[in-house]
Amino acid sequence: MFATLCSRGRVLRREANVYMRRHRIQRGAAALAVAMILLFGMTLVAFFANRTMIFEQRTSANQYRYVKAFEMADAGIEWAIARLNDPLTLTANSCVPAAGSGLVSFRDRYVRPTAASGSYTSGWLNPLDTTAFPGCEMDPTTGALACGCPAAGSAALANTTSPRFRLQFRPVAGDQLAVEIISRGCTNGDPCDPNQAVSSATDGTAIARVLVKVRPTLPTGPSAGLITGSTTVISGSMNVVNSDPAGNGITINTGSTVDLSGGGPNLTIESSPGTTPAASILDNDPSLLQLTNADSTGERFFASFFGEGFTDFQSNLETKVITAGPSGSAANGTCSGGNDCGAAVKYWADRGFTKFWVVPPTSPASDNKVSFSNSFIPNNGSLGSPDKPIAVATPGQIDVSGNVTLYGIFYAATATATDDLSIPGGGAAKIIGALISRGDFSKTGNGNLSVIYNSNLFGGKGPPSGILVPVPGSWRDKATPY
Repeated sequence: MFATLCSRGRVLRREANVYMRRHRIQRGAAALAVAMILLFGMTLVAFFANRTMIFEQRTSANQYRYVKAFEMADAGIEWAIARLNDPLTLTANSCVPAAGSGLVSFRDRYVRPTAASGSYTSGWLNPLDTTAFPGCEMDPTTGALACGCPAAGSAALANTTSPRFRLQFRPVAGDQLAVEIISRGCTNGDPCDPNQAVSSATDGTAIARVLVKVRPTLPTGPSAGLITGSTTVISGSMNVVNSDPAGNGITINTGSTVDLSGGGPNLTIESSPGTTPAASILDNDPSLLQLTNADSTGERFFASFFGEGFTDFQSNLETKVITAGPSGSAANGTCSGGNDCGAAVKYWADRGFTKFWVVPPTSPASDNKVSFSNSFIPNNGSLGSPDKPIAVATPGQIDVSGNVTLYGIFYAATATATDDLSIPGGGAAKIIGALISRGDFSKTGNGNLSVIYNSNLFGGKGPPSGILVPVPGSWRDKATPY
């Protein structure tokens, strides 16, 4: 009995040991399976995390390249507007300012303001469109621009790894005073021409485009050849001519009286055919007199012709300010009076400027003038031109002498602004455009002065002039048309 029980116990222990071994094996297999599942799950998590990180890195790199290209494209728009409003003439196929015969400004090279033609009843902008692409590349280290302004073809940008932009100027259908600027920015050596397809080697590219339109230099302009806010007395040799239909034949417009009794046979008043000289003179004009006395400085009188006050006119991008200075350095924008101030105007007109604010010395009184004479306009020369007239405004006086021809509008603003305007020593000077004095005007002397009104110099059929400003709401960042 005892032996049987012992044998039975040994059997049970063996069975128990077998069971325990099997149980341990099963638990180990389960643990291994769980571990493998966890490892697989962690591997998937790591894989997707790494994939997401790589995707984000690529997205971030693409975004960085696009933003850089976009900023270059937008910078191209700003650069183009600034250069279009810079009147300085440039060397041939270059962006470098220079003076010389035949040189033109950035605007004249690419936008080409043009007088009326058979297809256009008034002056218009005639951009080069698809034949020339100025542009710049930027040094990534210093931010400095290296630019090219070719008369034809694409700007040569030497460093193929630098970010860059190139520009295209296009006409605007239905608006002859507007131009579209298209700027394409690139981050590497892509040709970056706005009218070309994106290169397969392009790293990043973007388009920006905007419409700009002319804000005229003279939004209203004068309506007569000789305009004075007060009395006009002509006792010397003078011709006043207005046969321009746009000027309604008005030769002299004054806020007070006109005295021509001293002119004699040396005085000629010419108007539209069929209009008598007396009928062409608009004197005692109440609206003009009201403007003359509207304020103590004459700013409202000035603004009625120029569309802006003294401060805005002087700060205008198109205006060259010349002030009194003992050295009289035209290059530094100073003059010491008389011919010196006129010579400073000529110096900067030769370099592309068309608007001038000139402040001559106030002492001595004989120097308080801007004189235009043969001394700096030799050989019966001219200042300004029919296609590019100038606007000269001064708080002093204006004097003209010799056989010179001036194109544009000439304005003097003091109380007796051009009092005793004379042409000493003979000569036959011409002002094609208009002569304006806020105060009195007096013409004496033997030399002849002709004032010939021409509305085309103030808009109309002449080439449009004025600041080019962006049209609100016209900015786009896509290549497709508006």
